[in-house]
Amino acid sequence: SRNWFLEILLALYCGLRKGEILALKFSDFDLEKRTLHVQRQLVSDVKISTDKEKMEVLEYSKVVRDPKSEAGNRIMGVPTIILVELEKRRRAIQLMKERMGAEYIDADYISCQKNGLPHGLCSLNTEIRRICIRNNLPRITVHSLRHMFATILIERNVSIAKISGLLGHSSVH
Repeated sequence: SRNWFLEILLALYCGLRKGEILALKFSDFDLEKRTLHVQRQLVSDVKISTDKEKMEVLEYSKVVRDPKSEAGNRIMGVPTIILVELEKRRRAIQLMKERMGAEYIDADYISCQKNGLPHGLCSLNTEIRRICIRNNLPRITVHSLRHMFATILIERNVSIAKISGLLGHSSVH
């Protein structure tokens, strides 16, 4: 499935980083309080050879880590559209689970491959690039959507301190 609408909304409406989006689980959302707890990120773990003449990647894997900073572990409100899309995603994943049966690895991720494992770290930016090309738009990334989120808040006169907190920055600088 190439439906990335929920992930794009999370970048644009919540200012989440790519790794934070890819590590989100259904259990991170409190539907009654309409909040999201950002508490982990999916990042690459690369082991490189120590041979200075022939530097090469020996091993590459995706790992789940704590947020970039203490401030990155945050609870934030989410707009209704995200909760609506989250419910659509829950139903789509339930269908994938039924189709895959025992081959489905259920780790509760909201953004996952058909087998339940998280998407690759480049997959969201790759899809955004496809959307931009298909619609003759300037090239943007998940980080560009995060910047748009901050810019919209600045234009609405939200304080820099509040924006910094929402973005999970450790300081306003």
